[in-house]
Amino acid sequence: MAATAAVIAALAWPDGTGDGTDGARDTSPSPSRTAANALPASWVGTWKGTGPGNTSGDGLVNARTTAVSVVLTLHSADRGEIVGRQVSHVTEAATRRDIGCTETLRLRETHGTTMVFEAATSAPSDPSAGVLCQRGNLYTLTKTGTDVLTPGDEGSQTTGAPARLTRS
Repeated sequence: MAATAAVIAALAWPDGTGDGTDGARDTSPSPSRTAANALPASWVGTWKGTGPGNTSGDGLVNARTTAVSVVLTLHSADRGEIVGRQVSHVTEAATRRDIGCTETLRLRETHGTTMVFEAATSAPSDPSAGVLCQRGNLYTLTKTGTDVLTPGDEGSQTTGAPARLTRS
């Protein structure tokens, strides 16, 4: 998919600038942080949640898991910048291995009380588990209370992930 986007960008902007200006450079200063493009201050902090896992997984494509815990740490950032980190601990039912991933998150979109995060990097939470973690996962979270974030239906959450994260 990234290769397709690169091809489309090259076709749309043949000068290679990616900005559609045919090479003309904008020398005006970059805009300062605006509320519409930044993570709201009320999101900054550490958020935690625990989910039931997925005991009905097939064990091949979908792991059978007994628990999923997530710690999300966010700091101030503008859209497009690294905004924090998510550490997931996913317990595989048969082996008790931690098959979760630790991801560095980029703030991809801001929509009022809903934010979209993208995994800029991803690595196994337990490097000895032999798990392959991929970057690019998307997570949509909505602030549904002063101290509550709720994952959206769309996104890369694993089955059995927490239904909500609370500020800790």
